[in-house]
Amino acid sequence: MRIRSLGLKVSLIVALMIAVIICVIVYIVSTQSQALIHDITANEAKAANKSLIKELEMLQTDALTSARVIAYSNDFVDALLEMDEVRLKEVFDHYGEGLDLITVCDTNGDVIMRMHSDMRGDNVLYQHALSTALVPGHNVSTIERGTVVGLSTRGSATIRDHDGTIIGALVCGHDLSGNTFIDMMKEITGSEVTIFDGDTRLSTTIIDDSGNRAVGTRASDAVVNTVLSGRTDYSQEVILFGSNYYAYYSPLIADGEVLGMLFTGVCIDEALVGQKNMMNTVLAVGIACGVLSILLVFIFNVFSVSKPLKKIGLFAEKISNGDIGVSAATAETIAVRSSDEVGVLARALEHAYDQLRGYVGEIQERMQGLAAGDLTAESTFDFQGDFILIKDSINDHIRNLNHTMSEINGSSTQVSSGAKQVADGAQSLAQGATQQAAAIEELSSSIAEIAERTKANADTANRTSALSGTIKDNAERGSHQMDDMISAVREINDASKSISKIIKTIDDIAFQTNILALNAAVEAARAGQHGKGFAVVAEEVRNLASKSAEAARETGDMIQNSMEKAALGSRIAGETAASLTEIVTGINESTRLVAEIVRASDEQSMGIMQINTGIDQVAQVVQHNSATAEQSAAAAEEMSGQSSLLQQLITQFRLKDEGHMQRTLPPAGNPARKRHAAAGNDGYFADGGDFGKY
Repeated sequence: MRIRSLGLKVSLIVALMIAVIICVIVYIVSTQSQALIHDITANEAKAANKSLIKELEMLQTDALTSARVIAYSNDFVDALLEMDEVRLKEVFDHYGEGLDLITVCDTNGDVIMRMHSDMRGDNVLYQHALSTALVPGHNVSTIERGTVVGLSTRGSATIRDHDGTIIGALVCGHDLSGNTFIDMMKEITGSEVTIFDGDTRLSTTIIDDSGNRAVGTRASDAVVNTVLSGRTDYSQEVILFGSNYYAYYSPLIADGEVLGMLFTGVCIDEALVGQKNMMNTVLAVGIACGVLSILLVFIFNVFSVSKPLKKIGLFAEKISNGDIGVSAATAETIAVRSSDEVGVLARALEHAYDQLRGYVGEIQERMQGLAAGDLTAESTFDFQGDFILIKDSINDHIRNLNHTMSEINGSSTQVSSGAKQVADGAQSLAQGATQQAAAIEELSSSIAEIAERTKANADTANRTSALSGTIKDNAERGSHQMDDMISAVREINDASKSISKIIKTIDDIAFQTNILALNAAVEAARAGQHGKGFAVVAEEVRNLASKSAEAARETGDMIQNSMEKAALGSRIAGETAASLTEIVTGINESTRLVAEIVRASDEQSMGIMQINTGIDQVAQVVQHNSATAEQSAAAAEEMSGQSSLLQQLITQFRLKDEGHMQRTLPPAGNPARKRHAAAGNDGYFADGGDFGKY
């Protein structure tokens, strides 16, 4: 659904802004108050944890002081030497007020007596406080797990007899598993207190779901990992047994060992309830203020904006519908008299309305005059701003129309005279067109004969081109065969070179054989009678080697002669191949020139055909012009009748006296008119008159 009221739109925007502001305020107050609660409770929990640590340190100091007082007491030493348990208990009751445990052991660490238990005889040398006290001059205060009691603050002292000899050790302490200490710390700090033995609650003031103290329950893994494993403090808002706490955990460290944790927590349930009540109050007050503000804005918009703008809108809509009361005696008003921007808008619209009525009235009067044929009166109304263009347009329209009608009045007489001249020219044009048609027929016959001859030349050139192609193919085939012959001659030459090398090898073998035969003959001569047969064989071998060398030389000469002739043949074949290549190149060039001649002949034939077609078209145009000239003569007579009717229509308008701009056509024999007609001046006359184009 679209909202049409501007006041309602503004009210909705204001309402949205107020709602956003209220939400921002509520968010800021909620965030800041919650942060403040966290800061206060965090500081309170941290301070309580520090107080708890100080109280534990004080308990350790008190245990050490008590141990020293008892150990240094003569009554205690005498009773211990005599092993008088009654007197020992009296000493413990006298000096051990406020202590939860007292343990006495000998120098071996065996328990002699416990105030808090009947158990005795066990060895406690493993306990740090007792083992340290057995070393001369070493007393210690610490927190430690005992055999009977769990975590407890402990102070130890060395026991000496009257001669100064160490006879044992004494430990005093306070049990941390009881409720007295943590209840006291809760009353002092105002926060919940818990002491953890490892990760288990040893003593606590927190009540679980069953209404008992939450002793024996474990801490969360996140707390254990941070405090016990990481040995660092941990603070966080947590929920314990249905209540919200801001908790602070710290490690319980003694002698470098993490024994457990100390917890102090501040319950923030009441603070959260108070914060919620405060937020509800802030939200209620914000909503009330927002509703009141929206109501005031809506009332203001209705009476100061919406109603005046509605009147202005209705008035503007009336103007846009064309109802401006031009014929009314008085103008209407918007009836908005405020001094703000709405009033200024209303007065500006009323002023524009008055001006628009005047402008429309003036335009109506001028248009009525034009409708009545009055072209003499121009507008003298006081137009302003961009409306001056309307006034100028009206006056220009009247002047141009008056001038146009005067021109038409003067030109109508010339149209009548020109119509007769056009008819005469059309008759002359028809006669010339007939003569042109006869000449074009003769020209067409000549062009057809030239076209036939050109086509015959083109056919001859095509046959010549085909013959040149055949010759070109044969020459290229001969060139390829000559290349094959050159390759064969080269192969023969290469084979001759190889044979020459073989003959040289044979010659070398013959030479070596001759030398061997000579050596064999020498050895046979040395052998005397026994080597005669071998000498004969050597001689024969020598003769055979000589003959082989001679034959090799003759064969080498023949091969050399063949190689020279083969080289000569290869050179001649190369020259022949070069000549064939030049012949092929010449034939290619000849073929290309013949192809160009063929293409030129084809183009010439096509050009002549186009000329022939153009002449046919010209002949048709000439015949058409002849018919058009006859039609122009008939149209000229019709034009003369229409010009008379035009003069009658012009006399209905009242025109300003501008000399009527009467013009006359030049006589038919005017040389200027003839020059324009000969130059193709599209029918325009020498004095500037324009009848149109024929």
